[in-house]
Amino acid sequence: MRITFVTMGWENPSVEYISAYLKAEGHEVALAYEQSLFDDKNYLCIPWLARLFDQGSNLLHQIVASRPEVVAFSVMAINYRWGIRRAAEVKALLDVPIIFGGYHAITCPDVIIAKPPVDAVCLNEGELAMADLLRRLDEGVWDTTIPGLWFKDKAGTIIKNPRRPVIADLDAMPLPDKELYAPVIPIRNYYLAVTNRGCPYNCTYCSVSTVSDLERDVPGFKKVRERSVDSVLQELRLNKDRYNFKWVDFRNAVFSYTPSWVLEFCSRYPREIGLPFRIFSHPLLIREDLCIALRDAGCFGVQMGLESYDPTVRNEVLNRHETNAQIDRAIQIMERVGIHYSLDYILGLPGQTEAELQRAAAMFANLRYLYRISPFMLSYLPRTRIIDQAVAAGILKEEENRDIDEGLHGNYMDEGSPMERRRRRMFQAYKLLFRSMSFMPVWLRRAFYHSRAYVIFYVIPFDFILRLFDLSMVFRDRDARAYALNYGWWFRKRFDPVSPNYWRKRFKVGSSQADALLRQATGEMPHQGASPAREIG
Repeated sequence: MRITFVTMGWENPSVEYISAYLKAEGHEVALAYEQSLFDDKNYLCIPWLARLFDQGSNLLHQIVASRPEVVAFSVMAINYRWGIRRAAEVKALLDVPIIFGGYHAITCPDVIIAKPPVDAVCLNEGELAMADLLRRLDEGVWDTTIPGLWFKDKAGTIIKNPRRPVIADLDAMPLPDKELYAPVIPIRNYYLAVTNRGCPYNCTYCSVSTVSDLERDVPGFKKVRERSVDSVLQELRLNKDRYNFKWVDFRNAVFSYTPSWVLEFCSRYPREIGLPFRIFSHPLLIREDLCIALRDAGCFGVQMGLESYDPTVRNEVLNRHETNAQIDRAIQIMERVGIHYSLDYILGLPGQTEAELQRAAAMFANLRYLYRISPFMLSYLPRTRIIDQAVAAGILKEEENRDIDEGLHGNYMDEGSPMERRRRRMFQAYKLLFRSMSFMPVWLRRAFYHSRAYVIFYVIPFDFILRLFDLSMVFRDRDARAYALNYGWWFRKRFDPVSPNYWRKRFKVGSSQADALLRQATGEMPHQGASPAREIG
């Protein structure tokens, strides 16, 4: 079978793992990728430039040219509406099944399966479910009994199958298919790696926790499943030779919750890979011996979620049970070891006060190795438990909760979810304060904070100043600089005739060339027997 995955905005490791497994099963896999310059649902949103560089017709060209027998979208809350819109465009052109997966599909399958262009929804990990689906389609059957998938039959009836057991041994799975994204992502700038699935914690604001809650009764469930150090280093060696990347970005929820795993990795990594890398961690996982090992192995940054410096908000609202003393201890370990780190902070939490933000700023002012403070506006993600608290407190109305399911709330990197105007302005001022402190030496942070000079952030233009800070990071931080280099590469590819994203590769319904391409896509290599696509109407 030929399946085309459709994604946007960033490299998707989940799709890479599914692609590798499907290829091993003998299927053909293609990628249709929309970069969405200046509105990538990630870091950068400049609407007028996004409209100027809109790539929708190019994406349709990629999909049709791949001659798919199945089209699969992977979406999160922030790009779900993009996915539904593109799926409707595909459905108008191609009579093929359309499948949705990703975090939004896993948490809101009832919302997505009800949409007209969607034929099936994947409820958890996609490797085994998608392989079963393609095998049955290859046999000419639209099998609506496959575990791990919800379906619509040809009459529009929704069929809800149970979630399937999770994959117990991740080492038994093929290494991620980086070749899928190589034509559209400059992997040489940095390498995106994922070494485990799940998270040991259960934060109320996080979709990983929501998925964990949904899968708790699934056979084989574990809060975290880790690949072995051997498997991770094998992947990095193979792709270092292939792509010659400059550094590694480990994008697990936490790098590892097992100290012995970290120590083994750090002892072998310098000899076998020897490139800088960055990780994510948690205050309760910070130990001095681990930080020393990470520093000596080449870790240039530990990104740690602080989220709130108020113990009541952190415990009761976020379900984060570490104490301020434990947070301070973790920070002092990193300061003492001399490993650079960044701290994430959520603004706009229920019960959050200006007094809390002042205490956090006072703490930030004294930290030497804190190279970046990353403040994010609270964005309520679908079906997370923090929504229940916000509704009970009157912060969210029921209709706003439905909007969250429909992907209508703002991105946490931008404006976040709706809140009262005066309260938002206070959080914007502190967002600018925390951002500005990232660029100051310790003596200037202290002076800026104690003089209360930051009150200027209440009156100056928020968006303009924030963009200046973000732009300044490009010239200082390795990860931000890599993102900027990626943007330059993506822009150049718009003018490269060989690239899938070449601006002249567009699909216009009605043109003779497009009609010929469409006939080729739907007429070449038809199914034997009944067409599953036509069976579902």
